[in-house]
Amino acid sequence: MTEEQRYLFDTFGYLVLPGVLTPVQVDELRSTLKQPTEQFDPVEQSRGPLHWAKVWRDLLDLPGLSPVLEELIGNHGLRARFEARAEENPAVTVLPTFRLDHVNIHTHVKRGFKGGVLHGGGRGTGGSQFFQYHDGRFYNGLVSVSFELHDTHANGGGFACIPGTHKSNLPLPTAWRDLSEGIPDCVTRIPARPGDAIVFTEALTHGTLPWTSDDDRQTIFYKFSPHATTWSGDYFNPDDFRGYPDMDDRKMTVLEPPSARYPGRPTKPEPLRAKPAG
Repeated sequence: MTEEQRYLFDTFGYLVLPGVLTPVQVDELRSTLKQPTEQFDPVEQSRGPLHWAKVWRDLLDLPGLSPVLEELIGNHGLRARFEARAEENPAVTVLPTFRLDHVNIHTHVKRGFKGGVLHGGGRGTGGSQFFQYHDGRFYNGLVSVSFELHDTHANGGGFACIPGTHKSNLPLPTAWRDLSEGIPDCVTRIPARPGDAIVFTEALTHGTLPWTSDDDRQTIFYKFSPHATTWSGDYFNPDDFRGYPDMDDRKMTVLEPPSARYPGRPTKPEPLRAKPAG
């Protein structure tokens, strides 16, 4: 992350990364999207987005995104050990030190959508949503990455938040919660173009604006967590993806269930070279 990106995320609780996806990837995501998904009454894992096409699995480890996630939610000490080993032996893969918590696909927002409810923060989540910064390091709980597949204009709808509320000590005033009843002046509209990624901590108060565009909103949320925490109870099993030739050790590691990544843990995915695809 650049100095400017670090400042913006620390101050506002979100960051827009332009052009994380290529136009080809955006087109592939649009053409292979099958159905909306939520973590409530989740879609069976075998029918989930990571099985729809290679491009959905590529989102696990994007060159323009993974380094940012490492800084925001990664295990800083473990990553330093990985990097030290790689310096001694260039053949060693530096594995990610974050995990995929769950995936949401939203397709329900169309012209006439009156607005969602502002939500977010650590209260009532069992400690899975938090933000801290100290000693030059970020420490976050659940972090969302929103990929818009169509333009979202500031006055057309889409993602909105109250910047800085990831550090708030007081609850959101009840009168401001429902965006269908009006948009408070403190709410900031965050536009994005196809291929951009909006990265935000779930400790930030956020929601969906009324939708006035003729295009239906298609939004992909990949939600990532530190190794040892989780929001969703529907964990991924890396072995379910071992047969895909595009999977590598880095992607497999991102799909490991929550743990402190201690040696000898039973959920450690075996390297792909130990179980060749097919």
